[in-house]
Order: sequence, then structure tokens, then C-alpha cells
Amino acid sequence: MEPLVILGRGGHGRELLELVLALNAEVPRYELLGFVDDAATGAPEEVHGYPVLGTRAWLAARSPAPLVALGVGVSAARARVVAALAPLGVRFPTLVHPRASVGRHVRMDEGVTVCDGAVVTTDVTLGAHAHVNVGASVSHDCVLGRFVSLAPGVRLAGNVRLGDGCDVGVAASAIPGVEVGEWSIVGGGAVLTASLPANVTAVGVPARVTRTRPPGWQLRTP
Repeated sequence: MEPLVILGRGGHGRELLELVLALNAEVPRYELLGFVDDAATGAPEEVHGYPVLGTRAWLAARSPAPLVALGVGVSAARARVVAALAPLGVRFPTLVHPRASVGRHVRMDEGVTVCDGAVVTTDVTLGAHAHVNVGASVSHDCVLGRFVSLAPGVRLAGNVRLGDGCDVGVAASAIPGVEVGEWSIVGGGAVLTASLPANVTAVGVPARVTRTRPPGWQLRTP
């Protein structure tokens, strides 16, 4: 079994714990060492019986580094973490829950996560570190860029294209052929009936742009 740690012990990280345990229940494949979290105090801590090992400095002291599953739900934050870990040569597993449905002709790059009850049909591309959350569905010929996040219950019809870092909120949906530019945010419950440019926030039914950000905004730590 390959050693693995989960980075982040919040809700997203704890959901990844359940995903990894579900995979191991079918075929043991990961030796789950515990959690890494930058808020770790150094005092003994546990999450559902698994130790909090320390901050990212703990990873830097390991050679070779274990696999890292990213328990970071926000697209921009996930991208910043991956960039920070790059000098360590960390590898990221692709994790697909046993109760997810993923077609035979789906391309998944490094670090993709597909959660319980999600459906990804056919001829779909999921870019590196894309996250398809609980019960989301992605239809034929969709292309999701790197670091895309689909919240629970998102519905993408066929031929939808989401640029790098798009963050789509709970139960939002998109009609066929819609394109969304990189690092845009779609609010929960929104319905995309037309394409969106990069670096915007859109909400409502139909979705309307309510905010525009400067290029590169995702690189800045809040």
C-alpha cells in the first residue's frame, strides 16, 4: 500500500477520509498516515482516530514524500497549495469513490477527486486537481480545466467547458455548449444559459455577472 496523507482537516478533508476508507474497503491500496494542516499546534490531535501529523513542514522533512490528497475545497486555494508543494516533488492521487459512476472514456489527470454519487458520463476531460463533489453530474463531451470545483448537486449538460479554476456552487446548472472563462465563480443555484468571461462572479436564474476581478486574483492570499 502507498503511504498517503490528507492535507487539510476541515470538512473537505474529512470527506476525503471517508472516500479513502471506502476505496480501501474494496481493495486496500493506501496506508493512511493521517492529516497535515497548517493550523496544527504540535500538541497531540486526532481526526476520527487518525493523527494530525503537523504542518506542511512535516511533508518537507519526508523523503520520499507520501502521496497527498488535497482536502482544500476552494479552487484558488487549492491551486496555491499545489504551487507551494511543487518544490517537494509531491504526487497527488486520483481518487474516485466506489459509488461514483465514471465512464470508460473519461480522461482524469493527476489529483482529480470524484465523490460519492457523482456521475461523469463519456468523452469528458477532468483537468488536474479538478473536484467533482457529492451527487454532481457531468455529461458527454464536457471539459473541466485544472482546479475546477463542482459543489454538491451541480448539473452540467453536454459540451460544457469550464476554464481553469472555475468554482461552481451548490446545485448550479449549465445548458449544453456553455463556456466559462478561467477563475470565474458561479453562485449556488445559478442557471447558466449563456457563456461567461474569465474572472467574474455570476449568480441568479439566469446567471448574471455581478463582479469582475483582475487577472491573477487567484494568486493572492486573502
